[in-house]
Order: sequence, then C-alpha cells, then structure tokens
Amino acid sequence: MADKKLTFLQIGLGSMGKRRIRNLNANGEKNIIGFDVSPERRREVEEKYGIKTIDDLKKLSDKDFDAVIISTPPNAHGDYIRFALRNKKHFFAEVATSDDGYKDILENKNLNIVTAPSCTLRYFFPIRTIKKAVNEGKIGKILAYQYHVGQYLPDWHPWEDYRKVFFSKKETGACRELFPFELCWINWLVGAEVADVSGVFGKVSDLDMDADDVLFANLRHKNNVYGAIFIDAISRKPFRTLQLLGSDGAIEWEWQDWVIKIYDAKTKETEVIKAPKEDPTPGYTVQSEGMHQDELKAFLDAIYGLAPYPYTFEEDLQNLQTLYKLEKNEQ
Repeated sequence: MADKKLTFLQIGLGSMGKRRIRNLNANGEKNIIGFDVSPERRREVEEKYGIKTIDDLKKLSDKDFDAVIISTPPNAHGDYIRFALRNKKHFFAEVATSDDGYKDILENKNLNIVTAPSCTLRYFFPIRTIKKAVNEGKIGKILAYQYHVGQYLPDWHPWEDYRKVFFSKKETGACRELFPFELCWINWLVGAEVADVSGVFGKVSDLDMDADDVLFANLRHKNNVYGAIFIDAISRKPFRTLQLLGSDGAIEWEWQDWVIKIYDAKTKETEVIKAPKEDPTPGYTVQSEGMHQDELKAFLDAIYGLAPYPYTFEEDLQNLQTLYKLEKNEQ
C-alpha cells in the first residue's frame, strides 16, 4: 500500500461505525476522525479506540480528512453523500434503503474520487467459493435458485432494545434492508440483474414494531435465471440457505453448517468443501468480522490505485429500484 496514510472521517458511531473503525485499524489505517451527534457514542469510541470525535461536521475543513465512511441508518445517507461530493472526497456507504443521494453521485461522475457502495457478502468465503465453482462450470448453466436468510430480530443487536433500532422501523426494516443487501451478491452470482419481480411482505410475529418481518420475492433475471428469495426476522435459528440449480448439477449451502456441497450430475458424486468457521464478533450472535475487513480493504485498494472497487452505485441503484418495484407489485 502507498506510503502516504490518509485520514478517514467515520460518519456514524453505532455498531457498524465502530466495526468500520476496527476494519480500518485491521487494514493498517489509524488516522480516523469520528462523527456522531450522540455524546454517549462519541465518548465510547474515544475511550475504546482512542480517536478524536466531533459532533458537528462544520468543525472540519476539507483539509482535515481524505475519505468518508457513511455508517448511518440506511435511509439517512443522502446528506452525507452530498457532503462527500461537495468536498470531493472518496466515500464508502453501507447498504441503503433510500436512493437519496444517488442522483447526485451520477451527476458528479467527473470527480476523480472513489465512490463505493457496500457489497459485504461478495467477500464471504462460502459465497466466493460458490461463485468460483459457477465460473468454472461445475454445475453447467445456472437455471434457477432458492434462497432463504433469516434471524430473530432481537438477536441482531442483543446488547440493545431492538424496538429502538432502525431495523424495527417501517422504512428501514430488517427485511427491507436485507433485500438489496442480498441482491448485490445474488446478481453477481447468477450473472445478471433482475428483470421482473413480484411477491409479498407481511408481519406475522408479535414483535413490537411496525416493520414487516417476512418477505417473499419471485424473480426473473435478465439472463432468464429464475429465483425465489425468502427473508425473515423471526427465525430463532439463524439461516442462510441456498439451493442453486444448474444444467449439469447443483450447489447447496447452509451458512451455519460451514460446508458447500457441489453435486455433479454426470458422475453422481458430491464434492464437499469446508468453509473456515468464523467465531462471531464479540457482542454479536453470528456476525463475524473477516468479510467486512476484506470489503473495506477493497475500498482502500481503490483509493490507493491498486485495484478498482468491484461494485458501483449504478448497480446499487438497480437493486433499490428492484425493491421499489417489488413493493409496487406486491400481490
């Protein structure tokens, strides 16, 4: 990596903001300024990570920082995107549920900056392994898939009251946030964006929130791959379960089993690939740190000119528009 170390402005000091500070540290980046309006969060971050924090972005000049990481609730990115663009700074943004700011990004493509939307699961070992198997033609042409992701919402952040967190709110609910989050790797895996989508949302549990807790989507991708996605916030056991059907075989993956099974229809044999078991980050039930570190490394590599960032805001906007289309076409 280049000799010159940059200064990063971390916007938002909640759970993801603190994770991104750890990710920066793990990648050798120590020059960090934290921003949050909450004095409790600022105090915690100052004590835990030893960084300077501020409560007002107006306290900074454009010479005080080189890049921005936006880790606010997923409907609140717009103003911070415009802040980064206005200051001509590289920026990374977590998964969004609103396209506020995307028009500004597209209108400022002439700026010589890295703009990086999150694509975390592309860096997860099992998903990278499945993508490699697909690219090598191990199951032939991809035809269809079925995918389920679910986890009981109060287990997402067991250290805080789920009713007070953005993922229990209607606009930023867990299912609504996870749909574009998952699409960014599913489209990559099957090789095309979504052409058509329909389905239903609903609330079936007694969780004290107005967000939906189940989502069912039927999809047709532009290359005629068909898929079904089920997302829930009610499952007492965490799931990420994929069945991927090809012309010459199939791939099965269950997250917490830590194996990928690749069935070859010609030999009638199943190859079993072990995934390295990752312990959860302290405080989390299942979430681990490795893929987040690798994702942020990709952002850093793009800033330092080592490799382009692999996912664009144009792609991310397409996934948000698929979410909007699903909501419009709900049956």
